[in-house]
Amino acid sequence: MVGVVICAHGGLSGELLSTLKFITGGAGTASAVALDHNVDVPKAREMVKKAIIDADHGNGVLVATDLYGGSPSNICISLQGDLKIEIITGVNLPILIKAVSLQKTSDLKTMAAKLKEYGRENIHLASDFLKESDAKGKSED
Repeated sequence: MVGVVICAHGGLSGELLSTLKFITGGAGTASAVALDHNVDVPKAREMVKKAIIDADHGNGVLVATDLYGGSPSNICISLQGDLKIEIITGVNLPILIKAVSLQKTSDLKTMAAKLKEYGRENIHLASDFLKESDAKGKSED
């Protein structure tokens, strides 16, 4: 099984994890690391490293961060040479839901690639749906 660690600014990672568990009924396994701006970088790096090591059951860990170029992302990237991880940035709830559905059946590289594409496919502009709905309604008249 591929481990999943959510690493983000402030309380975002914990809230994403809580919502993920609520939606999936606790299916899959994931953990969260909240990085506060008051924690110094070496200490934050050790926190993240420990979470990744704890989540690795031999098949590596998918690390989901909130913002490419932010401290959580940069800290995780600094660990990439030391640990078997793939990092996906710009995490959103659809990515996390899909991650727990894939973690038992996919290898780390395949899972990361699928999640990158899945995340892109699940960003929508709601007004586009309204336009489609209106167009269908008018054609049925």
